[in-house]
Amino acid sequence: MNGNTSADYVLDNTASRGPNYLKQTRQLLTLLMEAERAIQRDPDIASTYLNQAIDLLAVDNQSKPLPHRNRGGLARWQISRVDEYIHEHVEHCIRTTELASLLSLSVSHFSHAFKQTTGMTPLMYVTAARVEAARQYMLCSAHSLSDIALSHGFCDQSHFCRVFRRETGLSPQTWRKLHAATPHFTPKRLKAAQT
Repeated sequence: MNGNTSADYVLDNTASRGPNYLKQTRQLLTLLMEAERAIQRDPDIASTYLNQAIDLLAVDNQSKPLPHRNRGGLARWQISRVDEYIHEHVEHCIRTTELASLLSLSVSHFSHAFKQTTGMTPLMYVTAARVEAARQYMLCSAHSLSDIALSHGFCDQSHFCRVFRRETGLSPQTWRKLHAATPHFTPKRLKAAQT
C-alpha cells in the first residue's frame, strides 16, 4: 500500500467525524509528509514539522479542561526578553539553547515552561516571529522574496515560501499582492484624482 492510498483511507474514515477533524487530519498528514521530505536535507526543519504534528495531536488530547492550572510558566519579562532577542537576531539561526541561556535556564526547563506559557515550542515561536517580521517587511519594501527570505533567517526562498504558506495559508507573493499598500500618488496623479 503506497502513502497516497493510506492517506486517502485515513481521510475517508475521518470525514464522518466532522469538518474540523478532517482539517486537522489533513494538516497532520501534510506536516508528516513535509517532515519526511526534509529529514535528510534539513533536520531542523524536519524537527519543526514533527513538533507541529505532535502539537496538533496534543490539542485534541487536551480538549478536556484540566482540574487545576499547572504552575511553572515563564514570567512576562522573560517572554519579553526572548521576543527582543528574536527580533534582534531574526536573520541568524536561533537555537533553543541560546534562548534558554538568555534566561539562565536549562534547555529542558526552558522548553517546558515556554510551551506552557505560549502554547508553542520555542522553534515554532521563532518561526512564527520570522514570518511575522517578513510580513511587516513586505508591506513597506519592494525587495525580492529571496532577499526577504535571507534577511529573515530562512535558508532560501523555497524554504521561506513553504513556511509562509504553512503559517498564513497563502504564498508570500499572493499575500503581498493582497496586502500591498495603496499606490503612491505622484503630483500629476494627485492633481488628476482631485479633478
